[in-house]
Amino acid sequence: MYLKRLEIDGFKSFARQTILEFIPPKDGRFSITAVVGPNGSGKSNVVDAIRWVMGETSLKQLRGKKSEDVIFNGSVDKGALSACSVTMVLDNTGSGFGIDYPEIVITRRLYRSGEGEYLINNSPVRLLDIHLLLARAQFGQHSYSIISQGTIDRLLVVTPSERKDFLDEASGIKEFQIKEHQASLKLARTRENSEQATRLLAEIEPRLKLLSRQVKKLEKRQEVELALRECQEKYYGSLYLINKKETDLLDTQLNKIEKEYRTAFENLTNIQNELSQIAQLATRAEVFAELQQKHQQAMAVKNDFERSLAILSGKLQTAYSDAGKQNLGWLEKKILDLKNESSVLETGQAQADLALTRLNGIIAEKDREVENLSIERTELTVKLSQAEHQTYQAQSERQYFEMSGLSAVKAVLDNRSRLGKVYGMLSELGEVNEEYRLALEVAAGSHLSSLVVGDDETAKNAIQFLRAERMGVATFLPMNKIRGRELGQETDDVLGQAGVIGWAIDLIKFDNRFREIFSFVLGDNLLVENLETAQRIGIGRFRMVTLDGDVIERKGVMRGGYRKGNRRGPGFSGKWLAPEAGGDDPQKVVERLREDLRIVEKRLEEKRGEILFSRAEMEKYKAESAVVGTQVRQKLLELTDLEKERNFIQMSPEEHSKYLGGLGKEKSLIEKNIADAEKLVVSASREIQDFNNKEEEKKQRVFHLQDEMQKAQVAVNTIINSRNDLKIQLAKLETKREDLMAEAGNEISASPATLSERIVEALDSAGLAVTADEIQKLKYQLSLIGGIEEGVVEEHATTKEKFDFLSAQLSDLDKATADLEKMIEELTEVMKKKREASFKKIRKEFDRYFKILFNGGSAALEEIYGEVLDEDAELEGAVAGIGMSPPARGGEAEGVGADGLADESKRKKITTLTGIDITACPPGKKIKNLSALSGGERTLTSIALVCAILSCNPAPFVVMDEVEAALDEANTLRFANIMSELSRQSQFIVITHNRVTMHGADVLYGVTMGGEGVSKLLSVKLEDVRVPA
Repeated sequence: MYLKRLEIDGFKSFARQTILEFIPPKDGRFSITAVVGPNGSGKSNVVDAIRWVMGETSLKQLRGKKSEDVIFNGSVDKGALSACSVTMVLDNTGSGFGIDYPEIVITRRLYRSGEGEYLINNSPVRLLDIHLLLARAQFGQHSYSIISQGTIDRLLVVTPSERKDFLDEASGIKEFQIKEHQASLKLARTRENSEQATRLLAEIEPRLKLLSRQVKKLEKRQEVELALRECQEKYYGSLYLINKKETDLLDTQLNKIEKEYRTAFENLTNIQNELSQIAQLATRAEVFAELQQKHQQAMAVKNDFERSLAILSGKLQTAYSDAGKQNLGWLEKKILDLKNESSVLETGQAQADLALTRLNGIIAEKDREVENLSIERTELTVKLSQAEHQTYQAQSERQYFEMSGLSAVKAVLDNRSRLGKVYGMLSELGEVNEEYRLALEVAAGSHLSSLVVGDDETAKNAIQFLRAERMGVATFLPMNKIRGRELGQETDDVLGQAGVIGWAIDLIKFDNRFREIFSFVLGDNLLVENLETAQRIGIGRFRMVTLDGDVIERKGVMRGGYRKGNRRGPGFSGKWLAPEAGGDDPQKVVERLREDLRIVEKRLEEKRGEILFSRAEMEKYKAESAVVGTQVRQKLLELTDLEKERNFIQMSPEEHSKYLGGLGKEKSLIEKNIADAEKLVVSASREIQDFNNKEEEKKQRVFHLQDEMQKAQVAVNTIINSRNDLKIQLAKLETKREDLMAEAGNEISASPATLSERIVEALDSAGLAVTADEIQKLKYQLSLIGGIEEGVVEEHATTKEKFDFLSAQLSDLDKATADLEKMIEELTEVMKKKREASFKKIRKEFDRYFKILFNGGSAALEEIYGEVLDEDAELEGAVAGIGMSPPARGGEAEGVGADGLADESKRKKITTLTGIDITACPPGKKIKNLSALSGGERTLTSIALVCAILSCNPAPFVVMDEVEAALDEANTLRFANIMSELSRQSQFIVITHNRVTMHGADVLYGVTMGGEGVSKLLSVKLEDVRVPA
């Protein structure tokens, strides 16, 4: 094994790659290579390169201040380099390095950035790996294999301890020292870790015991909680089943009541409609006046015919009287008197007829007023019934709103007249097709109960009103602030697809004033038939609602399931409403209508009284007119008789006969006309009687309908009350269910509906009481157990795992400590034996080489022993000869006080080798102190010691840097002869100026430096140029 090649690139003055080739062993000896050159040429940099590649880290040994000082720093003509490297190629014949490679290539590289690397056969390694590798081959950067002139000078002046370290390395125990040092470091770390593990265990164990107790409490708590949960699941599930059963029963009753309500309300509406129709028929006064006029005309015709008949009868009677029995003068006078009396009577009758005509007009007007008031009364009665119905509905809504948590909404609606432009709830403002009602109500969601107001000022007033009255909270949609949602063009492609019904806003009717409001609430909702359609369109594209009320949000969230047919709460009305803001209170409307009805009825009674008075006065005038008429007729009859008698007296017999014939015919015609007139009179009288009968029937019908309307209204109100009671009970049950779900959610984080599915049969009242009592007992047990720290199980598991891990680690550390102590003991014993055997040989060879170099005299090595602490003894070998301090120990080691001083009374002291002393006595001198030797004598003594070491424990190669510089030619020749002798065991690389040393070399390398500050190398094989003797 020898050094085959040294490659230097960028190291110090070797800026260019420089290769030193060394010749292999020949004729049983290794080569001697001499490196020569003038001072400052850089020849010693070859030694530094070898030292550096072998792992030297001391900048002082490398003659630098910073690590990058070993990189070529540039010159006048050449710039600085960024990196340097040195490669040493060693022949490994015989496997001296303990690895199976024919060559060992060690490379060290450094960059100006400070980064560096070590390689063995181009594989990255640690510095320690290089130290161990070189130690196996008996050399290293601190060993005797690299000796400089300074080392020769210091070898005699160093302390015995330092000299011992030098000889230990020479004894071949370097590898064992490194191993023992590593073992000691591991032992120190192991002890430190053991102490730390012991401390941690001491810290963890109380906590682990506490956690173990808490885990046991937790297990007990979990057992109680499990029993509690079982009881609670059974309890809440049973309560839910009972609630559901009661709710279903009330739903059935409510459906029945709803049907009854629709029937009763329809009956009431029919009655009200019939009353309205009767009220709108032709008025009685007009019809009666027409019939009366017809009757009067018929009577007038009859009376005229009767009067004509009476006159004709008088004529006939006069015709048959005895002519000449009356005085013509007297007849004339009598006729004149009758005419005067008739004129007076006719004037009186005319006045009576005029009064009758006036009274007839007054009565007809009064009759029209009575008829109008009757119609108004009927209409007011219908309106009052409707208003009372609305009042009942409003009261029902108020009760329901209060039970449903919408009392704030109701309060605003009841006070809309004082708050401003309040239009109502959103659900009141739209009309929907019954087929789409559920989907649209689900799409609108909570906004169904939102209040639509004209502007934000109204919303502010309403909010302040609710706050002042402590009436709750409501949501407002100001028309001047809300803006609708606009649909993009990408939405057009979905319309018309199978299963797509349309956009929600297109499926509801509303006043165009509210378009922005409905667009805001429903603008982006697409109605589809089912979930399959939504999946086909693409979940997440739009907000979609199915006809079953399932909702698919834009973000992909899906919500749905079973929904009851009767949805309680605000919903879209069946007909379209567009109320004006600030409508009247229904109760006030009822009161106003009742007052109006009272006024109408009062006026009706007054008019009827006036009609009775007018009729009584008209009867008086009728009686007077009848008496006068009778007197007039009598006078006219008398006048007619007298005139006929006068005329008849003046007729001839022929005229008399002809006159009588004409009167007979005329009488027959008049009698026939009277019969016809009588028929007309009878017909008109019959029509008047029929009219009076029908009017009476109509009056009775109105009275009957009013009575029926009151009964129907009472029935409707009764049904409304029953329905309200049922709704209130349902609202209470729903509130109980919500409270139950909230309580169950808080207690066991589960839905009672889900729990009820696991129960075969619900508990009865006694079972519920027992279960509730058991729940309280279990909760009391939990309170006694107390709270458990959060994460105690995880912490216990972690702590237990850590405790077990530390326990196992401590056991492993104890075992490792014992193994390391045993290994250190074995290594110490091996090193002791090797040191003793090597020391004997070196001491003998030292004396022999001393005699050779001094031509006599004597020299010896003496061992120095001393007492040290046992612990120090264990570490002594670990730091020997390698310049390392004993490892620091964490904490207070056994026998070490708080101040770090050893308690010697508790620590054992042992006797061990502490140093090596040298005695040297040149021929003819008696020297007691080495300092008394001259410079040359000290050099020869040191060379003798080095040669003794190389003889006993030869290194693969030895580097000597001007070690013979202080010797004369004769002593140099002796040194050269010894070196030649030792070359049989080791390869020598010598840096020298001495010609004698050069003459003994096999290869000569010359180092020069030009103007650019770069070292150059020239090699010569001396055997090729040496002249034979």
